[in-house]
Order: sequence, then structure tokens, then C-alpha cells
Amino acid sequence: MEFDAAVRRAFCCGNSEEKKAALPLECSIVLPDYFPDVMKILRYTAKTVKSPVYSEEGGEKVSGCVNIEVNYVSEEGELCSCSQLHPFEHKFEVAGKIAAAEAEVCVGELGCRAVNQRRIDLHGSIEVLLRVLCAEEKEFVSSVSGAGAVEKSEEAETVLIAGEYSKSFTLEEKGELGYGKPPFGKILRSSAGAQVTECHVIQDKIVTKGEVRVSVLWQPEPEEESEETGPFLSEFVFPVSRMVDANGILMTDICDAGYAAEFPEITPESEGRELGIRVKINIFARAYRKETLKYVKDMFSSEYETKTEKEKLCVINEAVPVVFTENIIESPELPESAETVTDIWVEALQPKLNHEGKIAFTAKICMFAKDEDENPLYFEKTVERELNTPFEGKNIAFYNLSADVKNCEFGFGKGKKAEVSAAVLIDGTVYTAMSTEAIVSCSINEDKKIKKDSSAMILCYAEKGEYIWDIAKKYRVPMEDILSENGLLSEVLLEKTMLVIPG
Repeated sequence: MEFDAAVRRAFCCGNSEEKKAALPLECSIVLPDYFPDVMKILRYTAKTVKSPVYSEEGGEKVSGCVNIEVNYVSEEGELCSCSQLHPFEHKFEVAGKIAAAEAEVCVGELGCRAVNQRRIDLHGSIEVLLRVLCAEEKEFVSSVSGAGAVEKSEEAETVLIAGEYSKSFTLEEKGELGYGKPPFGKILRSSAGAQVTECHVIQDKIVTKGEVRVSVLWQPEPEEESEETGPFLSEFVFPVSRMVDANGILMTDICDAGYAAEFPEITPESEGRELGIRVKINIFARAYRKETLKYVKDMFSSEYETKTEKEKLCVINEAVPVVFTENIIESPELPESAETVTDIWVEALQPKLNHEGKIAFTAKICMFAKDEDENPLYFEKTVERELNTPFEGKNIAFYNLSADVKNCEFGFGKGKKAEVSAAVLIDGTVYTAMSTEAIVSCSINEDKKIKKDSSAMILCYAEKGEYIWDIAKKYRVPMEDILSENGLLSEVLLEKTMLVIPG
């Protein structure tokens, strides 16, 4: 005689694993003929955007580009800007089945020098971080009957990651500089940001909708006659909608998606009255489905001695969308040497979810200014932020987060102080996990049959805090029978009491 046990399978996860690699960053920027000579380097920076992760045999590959941007002062005392893309690629060896993967690329120490008036050398390093969530399929007992089996089963709502998908597209638009503006001359800085505002699943596809924002600080042509000498800040917002192929997903699946805007290409058109804007957008999407997981946590037989084997099950139980808007409001002191301010903007670095379940990120307040002799200056201030979240104290299995500055405004207060206000959007998804023990196998020993107690009545003196299940297992009677016989509603005794054990 054997138990009639139903067996199910589930993908169980462990904690996410992080792998890091340091890659050298060495490049030279040779100025085009139409760029002025370098007199002094004012600011240099390297920026990255979220990179896709591609599965290859024996590992995961991360590739993308770093945008090197240098602001310098020409011999004529003008503020100038030049940039160059630097590609990178690295493959990580990863064993096991990958349920989800995220890549983060951070720039380390960076050095910059002008070799001569036409060439700028940069050297430093970038750190590529790969965060993966591995999954292992396990079998467990979902129900058991026959041979006097009495089970203690539980149910848990779980989330199964059905697939990860990525796609790129190029946005090509035109932006008008506006009535009364002089013709476009040169770019001083530019940036692009993107946000998904809606996503949903249709058959084998994920539909995304959102917007792309492009910001350009520019200087007009110097020979143009105009009362406004600039610089000017032009900002553009373009709605976008794209579908991502996601073969195998179901209409009932849930999805999340994000956009990552790479570095914009800006080209003056219509005699400098409008701009041709070209931005590559990476789409990252993930589909998941909710399932009710029923499992046998413990069992015994009222007729035979039993043997059970248990294993730990760790499953994702919740996928929580993250949408935070953190307002950065600061009043930085203007440097003594600054007489006028050309531009102030805010940049947000990659956010992290720390061990306490809080979101931490760094923002930089950047400023172009001029001294009393109209010489360009650059200053920056770092701001640290830590946000409370509903994940504090929970077991975080995996997460993906991004930060994007939606808008920035500045003015001036009393004294030499600027008033800066920016809205930083933090979005993504956090996956929490639950752990429990479940029976993976059970059997009976037919040679060891349970002898029935012939007593007319059994009394059990139980202590406060004892579990009725443990008492039922000891006397080999169903827990529900003890609850019913003694008029109990709770499975845990609230006080010391005497129980009647039904025969």
C-alpha cells in the first residue's frame, strides 16, 4: 500500500547573484576642422545608459557605449563642447538557468588632458555589474491521500517570470527653435530621457507607450545680429509607441517595461531654424504570471508509520511596480568668482536598493557660469538621497531600477545663492521572495502499523502557544477533529488548557 500523492513542479529561486568586471576606458578625441582650438578643459564626463543582456552559450554578454563629453574653453574664450562614443563589451560566465538578468555600467575614476590644441586624451575605467536571478525547477507534493493520510497543506500566491525581451528603435523628429530665436550655432550640452507610461500584453507581444524628452543648450551663430546672444535652452517632448515581440506569453500575463534613451544626435536644419533630432531608444520588457501554489507542508498517517522528506522552496511571491518622484530642492552657494550663471541642470546616477530595502541614489547639480571677465566656469554639487519604500524588512529576490530627471528649474535667492528645483523619476520593479518548507516525497512502512488506543476518552493537557497540528500529529487524528471537538477557532492555543482528543 502506498500514498496517492500528487506532484507539481515550480521554479525556485535563490538570492540574486552579482558579478563585476572592470574594463579600461582609453580614447582620444580629435577635433573636427570646424571646431575651435582647445585653450582650457573645463569639464569632462563619461555617461552610460542601461545596456541589454544577451544570453550566449556558457554565459551572459553585456555590450553598449559610453558617451565621452568634454566642455572646453577656446582661445577666443568661448564655451565649446565635443563628444565621442566608446563601445564596450564583456561576457560573464554564469552557470544555471537564468530567470532574470540586469546590467549596470558605472564610470570609475576618469582623467583627461589636452595633448595639443586639436586632441584630447581620456583614460580611466568602467565597472560592468551583472545581476542575475537563477531558477531551479523542483518537484514537491501538492496533495496526499489514502493509507490514512492526514495532510497540512498551504497555499501561496507566486509570480513566475515568463520571459525577458528587449528591442531598439530610433526616434527621428524635428524640433522648432521657436519664433524670434536666432539661427542655431553650436551645441553646449544635450541630453535625452525616456519614460514608459503604459504597457500591456496582447498575443505574443508587449505594447508600450511613453515619451522621449530631449534637451539642448545651444549658442547662436556669433555673426547673426540679435539682441539675444544666448545661450538658449530648447526642450522637446515626443510621444512614442512600440511593440515588442514576446513569443509564448499569455493574454493573462502581466508585464513591466522601461525605455532607455541613448545620446541624441542633433543636426541644424532649415538654415538653423529647426533641429533634426535622432535618438536610439532601448526597450526592456519582462512578462510574468501569477499562480496559486498549493503544497503539503507536513503530513502523517493514522494507520502506518511514515517517512517524509522536506526541502526548502524559495519562490517569488510579489512583483511590485516602483514609481517614485523625488523632488530635489537645493540652494547652492554661487562661487565667489561667478558673476553670471549660464545654465544649471541636474543629472541623476543609477539608483540602488540597499540591504535595508531603501532606494539610494546620487544627483549632481551642475552649473555653467562666467566670471567678471566673461570667462566660462564650471561647478557642481553632489546630493545624496535615500527613499523609504514598502520593501523594508522583506526578502528582495531581484530588482531593476532607473532614474531620470524629468524637469529642472532654477532662479536666484538672496545673496549669492541659486534656487534649484528638479523632479527625479525613479521607476522599475522589485521582486520579493518567500521561503517555506514543503514535502517532496512521502512513503509508509507497512511493517509498522499504528496500534489504536482503546481508551474511551483521551485528555491532553496543552500549554499556551502550542500548535493544534503538533498535537494532532502526536495522537494521529485530523486537526479539524480536535478543533471541532473542543470548540476552538485558532490553530494556536491562546492559553493553557485541557483538550479532548477524539477517538
